[in-house]
Amino acid sequence: MAQIGTMTTGAGVVTSLNLPYCPQYLVIDEMQQATLDLTNLDISINGQSTISLIGADDIDAVAQIKSHSSDGSSNVMCALELANGEINAPTLIRLTNEGANTNAIYGVSSRVGTAPYRISQFTINATSNQIFQDFDYLLINSSPTNIDSIEIQWLNGFKDRYAPQELPLLFRNMYASEVDAQYSATGDIAWVNNEDGLIANATIYTNATGSSTVTVGRI
Repeated sequence: MAQIGTMTTGAGVVTSLNLPYCPQYLVIDEMQQATLDLTNLDISINGQSTISLIGADDIDAVAQIKSHSSDGSSNVMCALELANGEINAPTLIRLTNEGANTNAIYGVSSRVGTAPYRISQFTINATSNQIFQDFDYLLINSSPTNIDSIEIQWLNGFKDRYAPQELPLLFRNMYASEVDAQYSATGDIAWVNNEDGLIANATIYTNATGSSTVTVGRI
């Protein structure tokens, strides 16, 4: 693992890294802690935006996908997956500091990459719905507080509607086994996994309590 930079101190301060390559994983020094000092993350490869994330909890949830603890511990180092391997192309990484810490920034790869991860966010207003398709995963925040239900259409033709509390059971082989199984430090982000590509689409319905931001990841 190589250090590729250091976050500049100060809340709201942006650190920009210009690299000749895009690492497979991005790690911030304190990603094993309960609080993440990263409120915005933007990645551009060859001048094209690939990742745009707002919110420490949502960024934390993306990082936890490959390293989610099953015992409620905050001592597992998390890594943001930027690509399926190291990509040899000019890359701009912009990180916005949420706190006053000067965290080290690391980039690590295990193979040559062929494609970046594309991660974006969509907001669903209260008492509304939105359909998502062609995704590797969905991270649904404010769950279950602001979520009424999630309808999943499988490629085999089966369709069902689930309460948000059921998602850890539906994907129990991937979720943690503890009460705080959902993602982020606050445990209010639900995960729909589609890495096997068997889900055709998912429709998320919000209730009257408030809106929900959905993070969509695809390779």
